[in-house]
Amino acid sequence: MPGKTQGIVSMVCGLVSIFGSYSFGVTIAVAIVGLIMSKKATDAGYTGTPAKVGKITSIIGLILSIIMLIVGIVLAVAAAAIQR
Repeated sequence: MPGKTQGIVSMVCGLVSIFGSYSFGVTIAVAIVGLIMSKKATDAGYTGTPAKVGKITSIIGLILSIIMLIVGIVLAVAAAAIQR
């Protein structure tokens, strides 16, 4: 079935981006890859659950990663301000 592999890769990338979102922005790229793979899977005609779950989890992971990146920047600025 065309697109099934991309759907599974999308799902895995989405889950990795959610569970790795605490890494202060490193998993933003993983979430973007998950979204691209989900789009490729649906363009290939695959409408299975992994492609849908991959899109949803990639979006959630992207949002969480951006939030954690902002938190990391705020904490770094606060730590620098305290040391002065």
